[in-house]
Amino acid sequence: MRIPPYYRKPGWQRFFAGVAIGTLAGWAFFIFQFGAIHEELVVDLNKQRLLIAEQHEQIDLLREAEQAKNQENERKLTIQDVSITFTNEKSSKLNELALYELKQEAESEMHLLKNKNIESAVEGKELIKRTIENKTYTSGDKQYKLKIEEMYIYTMLELYVRIEAAE
Repeated sequence: MRIPPYYRKPGWQRFFAGVAIGTLAGWAFFIFQFGAIHEELVVDLNKQRLLIAEQHEQIDLLREAEQAKNQENERKLTIQDVSITFTNEKSSKLNELALYELKQEAESEMHLLKNKNIESAVEGKELIKRTIENKTYTSGDKQYKLKIEEMYIYTMLELYVRIEAAE
């Protein structure tokens, strides 16, 4: 078996030369396009990295600003409600009406604290204590004094008081 002598015919020589040149031209075109696309992708990736870094910085700045605002708002919080709970409700053996009257009178003493700044309420904690403890409360024909056992001041002023008979 023998290979045909195509190298002697000029038509075949042009064909093979065209295939070789076309292959080289195609490969060069592919390399050029791949390089251009790769370069665009690298540029886009770097832009995105810079954008992400800027956004992380902006997020950090916004978080710091938000934390500062939250701290400022927390300092400026106000008392929204006053809650009075009797610790010796059962042992005092008072009926519900007497307990309700005592609670209403004590809450009426504290109504000025509603919508007041928490800081000022904390500073006037002793004043609140004296206001409740130094007053004699009347329910029916008996008089009572209230003794504050615990006090929690935040957006809600919680007072835990003990009922004592007035002397």
